[in-house]
Amino acid sequence: MRRLEAFTLATFLELHPTHVTVMIHQTPYDIPLSQEEHVLLQLLQEEPLVLLPVSRNHRQLLLNRLATDPMVLEELNDFEGAADSSVSSEGA
Repeated sequence: MRRLEAFTLATFLELHPTHVTVMIHQTPYDIPLSQEEHVLLQLLQEEPLVLLPVSRNHRQLLLNRLATDPMVLEELNDFEGAADSSVSSEGA
């Protein structure tokens, strides 16, 4: 089995024409974007909480991992599930 590239989860803050600003451990980072990444993030920016996989050195988005690596999807789902259960009170 192929080893997963190290990544961290970042909170999507703001989309710019050439980069995205994310928050990692209370620190903002600007990460350059490709045109394809920009288009995808335009669709996601309306969501209340978007978590993005970012390389450990905080210089690159790992969006291509979302489609190809089930470990990244599992990590995102676990994190979002925990956030939903501790924040959401809908249906209570």
